Amino acid sequence: MQQPVTESSPHDRRTQARIRVQIPIKVILPGVAEPVTALNEDISWGGALFAMAEPLPQQTEPLRIVLPWKRDEQITADARLLRARPLENGRYLVAVRFVSLSPRSQSRLERLLKMLGAGGTQAHGGPSDGLVRELEVTVNDAEDLRRMLLQIAEGHYSVTVFDAYELDQSIRLSIAGTKDLPGIRLRTRVVKVEKSHTKGFEWADLHTLTLEFEHPRKSLKALASLLLGQLPETQDDSYLCFSEIPSWVRTAAPPLGKSSGDSQPCPVSGSTQRCVLETDFPEALNHLTAGWGDPDAFHELFQSLVMGDHGQPGGWPENAWEEIEFLQNLHDRSYGLPRARQNPLKGGRLA
Repeated sequence: MQQPVTESSPHDRRTQARIRVQIPIKVILPGVAEPVTALNEDISWGGALFAMAEPLPQQTEPLRIVLPWKRDEQITADARLLRARPLENGRYLVAVRFVSLSPRSQSRLERLLKMLGAGGTQAHGGPSDGLVRELEVTVNDAEDLRRMLLQIAEGHYSVTVFDAYELDQSIRLSIAGTKDLPGIRLRTRVVKVEKSHTKGFEWADLHTLTLEFEHPRKSLKALASLLLGQLPETQDDSYLCFSEIPSWVRTAAPPLGKSSGDSQPCPVSGSTQRCVLETDFPEALNHLTAGWGDPDAFHELFQSLVMGDHGQPGGWPENAWEEIEFLQNLHDRSYGLPRARQNPLKGGRLA
């Protein structure tokens, strides 16, 4: 007879609903070619508890947990070992905490938990309103969302809240958009909590949270780029400037020109020289930056810059055109070709 599952910290019981379900799972250990089969005992939004026939090796991180989904699909999560102990039947009980899931696996995990919860298999109580504690942030307009997405792409986000949150607590960040703006839900972990003293709110118990996302950085960048490409272009030319292009682009871009116009672009940190686009055509640079990281969005912006309303009467000056082509080549090599240029029948260069 298997020993009852009793592994649960007060923190887990308070913030997450744990659901008892016995299903075979796979555990991928570092340095081990074949996955180990284990029996899952219970699962939550934040982690899992499972039994194994053999003890874990000393070097057990990072673990990868593979849960079954439907047909040939699966849910994959990188996990951190919390604790492990032997059972009376000779097996070993292991508790892990999920630290990174792709957006697709996260979506499947939440659907799985909701289906299991509806079946009445909940083992330990969590928050009354769902699977995990949720922090909702409402953006006022497209510019608010744009600034937030730029933080998300870097893997972290800071926000001031009224409620207290425990350090190292895993929560869901829900970003609610206004009309015509998308909503976003992401896994995050509280990595820093500071008492906030905001002028005019001395009466309130405010805290500034620093959150880190529990998704692969590549997925975060792709999500941010996709959503940035859907936002309307800013009407403030001073908002997006050359300094917001990734630092490795600024380092590689040759300072080909000196200021000769009336434009006042944003200064590049640590540099006294500016390129031609930054000094003479800042609106063109802002235009391209809006689609940076998304091949299809960048292609459309590039086309409008070359052939559309954003082009220059009589064509671009040679030195400015060299910089525009440089940015296109760099974008192609960094993020890949857009779909419109992957088919030679549609025209355009392939490399």
